[in-house]
Amino acid sequence: MKYRKVNLDTFSVVGVKKFASKENGENFINIPQMWADFPVDDLNKLRELSNLEPSGVLGVCADMYDNGFDYWIAAATTKDCPAEFEKLEIPASQWAVFEIEGAMPKAIQDGFLRIFNEWFPTSGFQHANAPEIEWYSEGDMSSPDYKSAIWIPVVKVSEG
Repeated sequence: MKYRKVNLDTFSVVGVKKFASKENGENFINIPQMWADFPVDDLNKLRELSNLEPSGVLGVCADMYDNGFDYWIAAATTKDCPAEFEKLEIPASQWAVFEIEGAMPKAIQDGFLRIFNEWFPTSGFQHANAPEIEWYSEGDMSSPDYKSAIWIPVVKVSEG
């Protein structure tokens, strides 16, 4: 899988979070539903708040537990957090960024599966202790040429 490396200092995201259960693949159903139910006005507020890379509206997988994780619809920003949103600090990390093309949610879900099942075992990297980020472009998310990206925090595997 092709990827690029990006190093970012600590930054904050603001948005809305919800627990996503991994039991029986519920996260593959509930996260797309969270996006479908997310108010357009709140999406527009997040777009206005976004002023850092990765820019625009993001999906953030944070606070991993055995049975699930907190899923955020958020934006990276230096601006104050409005009362209707919460704030999450993302630690400084090296990121492996994978460009994804295809209709949502299948393309992003397939991307995660390929990263963890195909790329990680032979990459020389391991997952760092930081949230994963989904970047979404503007446009028709159901289009077969829709662009998105998966940002995975990584550290080089030590030799020996």
